[in-house]
Amino acid sequence: MPMAVKGEVIAGKPPLFGPASARAALGMEAETYVARAGEMMNRARAIVRDNRVQAIGLFEVKRFRLCNHFSRYRIFKHIQIFNLVIQHAPASSKVVAKAMKIYCIELGDTFSRYTNRWIGLKSNDWTDYRQDMLLTTEMMQASINAEIRAIRQLLMISSLYAD
Repeated sequence: MPMAVKGEVIAGKPPLFGPASARAALGMEAETYVARAGEMMNRARAIVRDNRVQAIGLFEVKRFRLCNHFSRYRIFKHIQIFNLVIQHAPASSKVVAKAMKIYCIELGDTFSRYTNRWIGLKSNDWTDYRQDMLLTTEMMQASINAEIRAIRQLLMISSLYAD
């Protein structure tokens, strides 16, 4: 028999992420991380697409900044979202959160390998770098876009979770 829903509380227990305002704040923080990563990648892709080889010296610093940004985002979503869902949500949501967490780790490893692959980038590597950079950042953008949609869904249905 389904539990009766009374506003934000099911069976006398608060929702997983707290009140709607807390879920909204988590969602906004995740959206901010994704938007910032997108901005960083878009600026770098514009430089690479314009074949501005003379800007090659900037890319190492920018790659490490983006890598650090992705690391902060990973810590945020794992601790603030995925771990809570895995610990307290129904089985179907746990499966989703576990899969998202594993995929996130794999994606982070992929980006770290990309970052490390181009340490000490030289102008004679430009053609290979350009292709790798465009493919990697496009894949990362598509992945974080899909992930933020899934995070929105986890947060939206979290009002139904009870400990």
